[in-house]
Amino acid sequence: MGPYHTLFIYELSDEISVKGDVFGQDFIGCWNEAGNSFLFFSRDHDEEVRKWLAHQDRGKLLSRHVMDYRDWQAGEDLKPFRIEKLAICPPWEAAEIADNEILIRLDPGVVFGTGLHPTTRGCLKALWEIYQSDTPRKVLDIGTGTGILAIAAAKLGAQEVLAIDHNELAVETARRNILLNGVEDRVEAKLGQAEVYAGKEAEMVLANLHFQAIDALLRRKKLYSNRWFVLSGIFPGQIDGLLAFLENWHGKVHDKMEENRWVTLVLGKTPP
Repeated sequence: MGPYHTLFIYELSDEISVKGDVFGQDFIGCWNEAGNSFLFFSRDHDEEVRKWLAHQDRGKLLSRHVMDYRDWQAGEDLKPFRIEKLAICPPWEAAEIADNEILIRLDPGVVFGTGLHPTTRGCLKALWEIYQSDTPRKVLDIGTGTGILAIAAAKLGAQEVLAIDHNELAVETARRNILLNGVEDRVEAKLGQAEVYAGKEAEMVLANLHFQAIDALLRRKKLYSNRWFVLSGIFPGQIDGLLAFLENWHGKVHDKMEENRWVTLVLGKTPP
């Protein structure tokens, strides 16, 4: 499939799960949030949606929106780009990479995590730097989105990556990208809440989340068995509050990257 041009979005009352290939290849996915559902298509599906809803025991059509895909991606065009030796490329673009580069194919669909946001860029750079001196084999990616960080970790050397997201569409998108990159033997995407997996055995935790979610995670002492933390989605004024939770962890800040007021922290017990 090539890049999307126009999004057709149908807002439904109630949270609804769409199982199987109900709408065909034009169906991008279903996003559930705040008690409503949003069906995303790459072309008009007015009649099909109405017929499908007529056979459901819940859910009504609340609104219909048409949006340019570029606007959905905050005005960004999905083109190949590089972070260190990681080459991130949409599947519809030709991949031209050097012998020492690592290719990551990524179709974000309508899920956060194209790799272009400063927080994702910071995490990708952090992963590259960590794997130049260490090889965390077990990785926990909390709030995986498109799966880009989990896939990058696997391609850099991780042998077991658990990618968690509470959004069903994000998990479906991550699974597609995992298959697209041929790392399904090392990366598993699961639907779930971050706190449920906070005690999962791992050597590195990736958390590209909003501050409140990171703050809640760091209150869970089970996380502190990890050797590395990569935290992003933080503003400069929030750093001291997060580091206060780690005083008894006996680790240190290995790197602090800032881009457009977004901060990525790399915390580790093992010197790079």
